[in-house]
Amino acid sequence: MEQNSNILKVLDKWNFWNGVVKGVGVERDDLNRISKFLDGPEVIALKGVRRAGKSTLMRQLMNMLLKTGVDPRKLFYLNLDEPYFSGDRTVEFLERVFQTYREHVNPTGDTFVFIDEVQEMPGWERWVRSKNELKEAKIFVTGSSSSLMDSEYATLLTGRNITFSVYPLAFKEFIRFKGLELPGGELELTSQKTVLRNLLNEYINFGGFPEVVLKSDTDTKELLLKQYFYDILYRDVAARHKVRDTETLKNIAVYYMTNISNLSSYTRIKNLLGVPMEVARSYSSHLASANLISEVPRHSFKVLEQARNPKKVYSIDTGLRNAVAFKFSEDFGRLAENIVFSELKKDGGELFYFKDGQEVDFLVREGLKAVSIVQVSMLDSSQGKAMDRELAVLDRCAEKSGCNDAILVTDDLEAELPTGKVRVRAIPLWKWLLR
Repeated sequence: MEQNSNILKVLDKWNFWNGVVKGVGVERDDLNRISKFLDGPEVIALKGVRRAGKSTLMRQLMNMLLKTGVDPRKLFYLNLDEPYFSGDRTVEFLERVFQTYREHVNPTGDTFVFIDEVQEMPGWERWVRSKNELKEAKIFVTGSSSSLMDSEYATLLTGRNITFSVYPLAFKEFIRFKGLELPGGELELTSQKTVLRNLLNEYINFGGFPEVVLKSDTDTKELLLKQYFYDILYRDVAARHKVRDTETLKNIAVYYMTNISNLSSYTRIKNLLGVPMEVARSYSSHLASANLISEVPRHSFKVLEQARNPKKVYSIDTGLRNAVAFKFSEDFGRLAENIVFSELKKDGGELFYFKDGQEVDFLVREGLKAVSIVQVSMLDSSQGKAMDRELAVLDRCAEKSGCNDAILVTDDLEAELPTGKVRVRAIPLWKWLLR
């Protein structure tokens, strides 16, 4: 009985049975697309890099349910990062906590279960599957990317879950977090150009992690970003994958952060850092599974050819990257490319780079069909020769891929640029991000 009493005290601290959800924050764009599945039978999983806003998004979903008239006592929120739960992280204890809630708070009727940081509970998948199959609750979980993509999770919940990836803020969201309304219409966009370009510079420098965006002090932003980097590295990668050589892991991560938007290979890491090939390969895979980095392969319809060629590597967030990487004078263009990558990834297409002599940054495919070509080149209207080179490689990409739609993301150039084989629309980065 004493244990149940203690459990109730902890649950009272975290839950919102008075009908007021705290910590809702600024509404995320993901909220509307996730809300379409609130009435369905599937488990809703929110995965993504640490500190991207999964917990806040979960609270926003709870708040949305309350606004539709759901009794607040039907909402059961469990944060597995709570220190009280650290001593007994077993499925049996999880069941005891749930039954304590049912007995003392909501003995009958519908229940919406929200489990935060679910990766802290080994075997959670079986408990969730059982509750889902018995229709005892509508379940929502959050966790790191790697914990929600492992084979056991996929096997146990196949066909029973809908998974949403949560990323740091998009530029549109960043503007709202700054307390500004998004411009509407071409005239207002143009009138706000100076303000938007200034905000874009801040976004590129410090990224889109929500808590960082809301801080005003530069030193605090940088301190938070470094802390995020090491938390991801040691808690989500080293601890999960039992990596003992954390110094090599850090060196590989910093190498990738420094070389965003560049071609990279495991052989290069092996030679540069003096590590075995298998270490370079496996540590890179761990960093990608934690969503710290993403690899983009070369466009080819042959899988072996994709595997043989170097990949382009991007960071989950430019602010995180800037906090830990070695800096170079040409960083702005590569940071802009990373921003474009992040936006394209959120759109959901398969991303490849194209190379035939010169390189095109992104070829977006849906299955085997190329649907878009995106080149990032921080050109202004005075760079004629550079423009000719960009148009030539876009033409080759269009011819080889069969795609006739191309975007040239620039610094300030905006124009229609007809070429032989493809219609190219040049658009400034700040404006493209608000499309």
